[in-house]
Amino acid sequence: METIGSRIKKLRKENKLTQGRLGNLVGVSDVTIGYWEKDVNEPKYESLEALAQVLGTSIEYLKYGHNEKSESVRDFRPITRMLPVLSYVQAGNWTNVRSIEPHEIEKWLPAPPNAGKNSFYMIVQGTSNAPHFKDGDFICIDPDIDLSFVQTGEMIVAVCNDEATFKALVREPNNMYLQALNPNFQPNIIPLNENCVYKGKYVGKFEESKKFL
Repeated sequence: METIGSRIKKLRKENKLTQGRLGNLVGVSDVTIGYWEKDVNEPKYESLEALAQVLGTSIEYLKYGHNEKSESVRDFRPITRMLPVLSYVQAGNWTNVRSIEPHEIEKWLPAPPNAGKNSFYMIVQGTSNAPHFKDGDFICIDPDIDLSFVQTGEMIVAVCNDEATFKALVREPNNMYLQALNPNFQPNIIPLNENCVYKGKYVGKFEESKKFL
């Protein structure tokens, strides 16, 4: 008899993934993957979303063994899209959803409500935009929003001289600039010139749960 665990194991092997690799992609340990495959416990809803994304299937298949839920089972929660977390190098090369292979992606996170179909996450590096953005923040970037629609004060990612940067856009009559939100960061303003390639607009960020005590 097929179970959630047996289906996860079968799909993992079909995708040529180890328990450790699958755990890294989903955001859990290899021990947790082992428990799921042995049906010691079941993945939570958020983990099922990530599993379905990584394994190329649906939550319905993982839970019930088919893609159409039986009429006796009803779940009104919306299915959240998962977006890839890209390194600065990957983001610099990003052109569309097929630019990077699934095995090159280390982590997936739920999409914010207004994220476009090709949106992705990046991890903030440094304190150039503190205190609004901290080192390690997950920022969501939509590459399909044309630069002409981005207004002064909105955040964008651009690649300047082969280096990705996350800054606020400043428009002037004849020029555009990128400005750090942290007034103490230098250089605080850099020109958005022919050496810079616009990569997308900031549309939200993801905050992981944290301890309060």
